[in-house]
Amino acid sequence: MPPAQIDATRLPQDFPREVFVTADDRSLYLRAEEGGCNQASAEVKEQTLAQVVVNLVETRSNKQGQMCTMDIRYPLVSVALAAPLGQRKVVLTSEKRGY
Repeated sequence: MPPAQIDATRLPQDFPREVFVTADDRSLYLRAEEGGCNQASAEVKEQTLAQVVVNLVETRSNKQGQMCTMDIRYPLVSVALAAPLGQRKVVLTSEKRGY
């Protein structure tokens, strides 16, 4: 996607800012961040005629006594859109859950 179509100003400064749209213009693939036993996912928070807001979520494992590595990974996660993306802006936000 063209960088001008992505608003990543709400992401932490060191967070990935890669967004890809599928050929049918109805799904987005995004580069997320996860580490250790945490799992990355994405969810569409809002879809309007002007923009699509996607929240990148890192969820902490709640398994008692689980040993976790101290690595950082950048998996691709995806979201489906209700309508083709077209010229709408993609606004990225992030959230940590279970902390």
